[in-house]
Amino acid sequence: MSKTGPINIAVYASTDVGRVRQGNEDNFLVLNLSTAETWTADEEAPPTPDLLAFSQNYYGTVVAVSDGMGGALAGEVASNLAVHTVRDRMLEYQKDEPFKKLSFSERLRLSVEQANSLIHSESIQNPQYAGMGATFTGAGLINDELYVAQIGDSRAYLIRGGQIQQMTRDQSLVGSLVEAGHITEEEAETHAYRNVILQALGATPSINVDVRRLKGQPRDVLLLCSDGLSGKVRSPEMLEIVTSAESLKDACAALIAKANERGGEDNITVVLIQISGEGLQEPPDDGNFDFDTVPRDPELNDITRVIEEKSRAYPGVDNDTQEMFAGADEITLNESEPDERARAEPATTKPLGGKVTQVLDSSRLAAATQPLDSARTEQLASATTEPLNPPTTTVPVSDNNKTVPFNSTPVPNVAASPAASAATKRLWLLPFGMVGLLMGIIGIVLILGAVFFVVWKFILHR
Repeated sequence: MSKTGPINIAVYASTDVGRVRQGNEDNFLVLNLSTAETWTADEEAPPTPDLLAFSQNYYGTVVAVSDGMGGALAGEVASNLAVHTVRDRMLEYQKDEPFKKLSFSERLRLSVEQANSLIHSESIQNPQYAGMGATFTGAGLINDELYVAQIGDSRAYLIRGGQIQQMTRDQSLVGSLVEAGHITEEEAETHAYRNVILQALGATPSINVDVRRLKGQPRDVLLLCSDGLSGKVRSPEMLEIVTSAESLKDACAALIAKANERGGEDNITVVLIQISGEGLQEPPDDGNFDFDTVPRDPELNDITRVIEEKSRAYPGVDNDTQEMFAGADEITLNESEPDERARAEPATTKPLGGKVTQVLDSSRLAAATQPLDSARTEQLASATTEPLNPPTTTVPVSDNNKTVPFNSTPVPNVAASPAASAATKRLWLLPFGMVGLLMGIIGIVLILGAVFFVVWKFILHR
């Protein structure tokens, strides 16, 4: 049971292009749901002090990290769509029927699902956005409960009592191999398939959002990051850097500096949020990281159908999405809600502007994956160099070589595209073509041998 009293929140976020890439396709979100104050990576102005340290109000708080992919500017557009769509849907769902009746975790899940629908729709309908996708790791705090929503291989860590624990599970091929015990985490860092992720926003019409729940404790620190950090800095090092830093801002800077020091090949994004106050239960003597998985509420199926009937996704980024980014509606509180809660003011968020109007030349995300049997799993686990026989029919994203197979999660009624089917058929025909070519070469050799033999016999008899 939650204690009565305030819950204080301190937060900081930072993103860096790294030392290799020309552009930054990462984004982050810091959102006070009670005031609609927002901070994202594309904001030119620094955040207000009220958004960096505040007492939690009625609606709660959401923070997130999104790692875009797609080449050119498509990845940047995808991650931007991800954080802004989740922001606007969370603000909408907490005040409108029938969404406001949903639990906080299901509003967060539905917001991520709607971000996926928008990105997927734009990727299919607009050639300039073809192939774009994004990871999404979001955390929501309401009262003393902490929820984490996961798509892809960005990560969330919990720092508690001098220890650090990864709260999310990497939705990647090597992550599955590590979880199954086929390879170690050290081997995963250099594995040939380390860039193959199993889920991403925009890759398929439907996704399976992994939502986990944990009771917050005083002095908990939640660290969200893209793989530009987790791929370079191990969790014990993250713990040391965060606990020794004088502030969350200094900790973010030190974490990014460490990743850049070790190469900085990818964009690097970090969000740190610390909670404290009398509204949190004191931890038990032994301390623990117990969290549970929140199953999807079946009621979301009916609500999703209503959304689809009302609008078959957004017709275009240049019009409707730009208006969506212009700002959220004013949040009104019901009479049944506490009077002391601050009435939210309309928030403004910088639109994508010229970014979304540029023609993007990017490869399409691939479309087909096959279930792995035990023999195939062993083969993948032993792969340490360039793959000879990739497990999926994939097209590497041109900007960061992160590969996302379509239909890689158990989502019903998701069909591969005609282009993907054709590509798969061509893969099946390839061995037969090679055999035919080999047989032709052997035939030519035999004919030449026979001719040589006849000539040789003729010369010998003369």
